Amino acid sequence: MITEFMLVVIPMFVVIDPFGVLPIYLSLTGSMDRAGRMKTIKYSMLFATILLIIFALLGKMILDYLSVSIDALRISGGLLLLIIGVSMLYEGDTPRSRRKGAEDLDPAPHAPEDVAFVPLGTPMLAGPGAISVAITLAGTAESPIVIASLLTVMASCGLLLWKADVVFKLIGNAGTRALTRVMGLITSAYAVQMILDGIAGYVISLG
Repeated sequence: MITEFMLVVIPMFVVIDPFGVLPIYLSLTGSMDRAGRMKTIKYSMLFATILLIIFALLGKMILDYLSVSIDALRISGGLLLLIIGVSMLYEGDTPRSRRKGAEDLDPAPHAPEDVAFVPLGTPMLAGPGAISVAITLAGTAESPIVIASLLTVMASCGLLLWKADVVFKLIGNAGTRALTRVMGLITSAYAVQMILDGIAGYVISLG
């Protein structure tokens, strides 16, 4: 059970990449007081967690209704993750905090509700890649394990954001870019494995 738990936790943590979220989180909450930051973290974590759990529990039902197989989802999700992973590899030159749109962040004070749901809750935390992985893993692991894994990952993300100032001071811009590149490499490898598993499953189903 521990092995199955880790097989869900690790891909989710890598795909969400909380270290890559740190710079933009600090930019969005820089003008807030401590209470505002805590409220932003609470709202974004709650929203992202609920969203991922809903897709993990109901994703298979939605796929069945659309007559889409889990193997097709593995292949399409793998392709999506591969694109995300490759983009993460180049974030050392264009980190999230400097992407198109991020550089235009309004320096004026934000209310927690303005940034907690979008862009922090989604697509930064519960983005397309994380949703695809949640649905795919829910089709290969038991629901309690998937939910426990999601809660563990989101709790870890919340802790990192809570200590964002300390973490960012320790690792700095260079550390954040390095970690994002490493996670991009792991994400790309996991994406290729998802594609291979989807192809293998489809070939077996034909037999």
